[in-house]
Order: sequence, then C-alpha cells, then structure tokens
Amino acid sequence: MRAPILFALALATFGCSKKATEGGVRLEQISDAFSAAGLKPSNFQPTDPSRFNASRCLAGRVDEIDTVVCEYGSPDALALGKKAGEQWAGGATTAAVLGNGRTLLAVADRTHSDPNGKTIHKITQACTKTR
Repeated sequence: MRAPILFALALATFGCSKKATEGGVRLEQISDAFSAAGLKPSNFQPTDPSRFNASRCLAGRVDEIDTVVCEYGSPDALALGKKAGEQWAGGATTAAVLGNGRTLLAVADRTHSDPNGKTIHKITQACTKTR
C-alpha cells in the first residue's frame, strides 16, 4: 500500500497538481492506471528528462520491473524519445517501449523476475488502456 502512495507523492511534487491539457495521456493517468490494474509501483523518483528528450520523467520499479515514464510536450516530441527508451531498455531479458499520447513508457526486466513477460504485458496493457 505504501508504494502507490510514494508514487503519487512523487507525481505531486513533480507537478501533477496541474490540470491535464488536451493532447493525450499524462503521468498522472499512468499512475492511476497502474493502481487500477493492481500493479505495485515503488521508488519512483524524478530522473533526467533530457536523456529521453522529454519534459519530465520518473523512474522506479513496477512489480520488480525497471520502469521509466516520461511526459512530452506533444505526440511528435514523443517520437524522439522512443529511440532513447529503446537504448535504455537494451540488454534486458524482456523489455517494451511504447507511447500513448504524450507519455512514454519503457520497461525492462533486468533482474530476470519476469521470464515469461506476463508482468511486462500487464504494465503495458495498463498504459495502453489509458486515454
């Protein structure tokens, strides 16, 4: 129960009190989607968004899977960040990088805790169902 609260607090200090604008999914909606799917985010902290060509990013773990969620100023800007997300995820046993509106999700199983990819699938499904 503590991890979702910490994730929500990280988002709050990261500016989630701002009203979401038109143009797509935002970080706050991804956090809600993780919780609704029964996923357990933990240790999310702001990370350098320039690495992903983003406006803002959070990095942490979701059910033991390394995760980065970044927000972009526009869907076009998101395309620039996908390549950086793929580089970040490179070398992991199982990984996924996808965009939804203005948000990039990158997940990587570096600890081999999800050998069949079911957890990564659940994380990506939570993100793609968000509108």
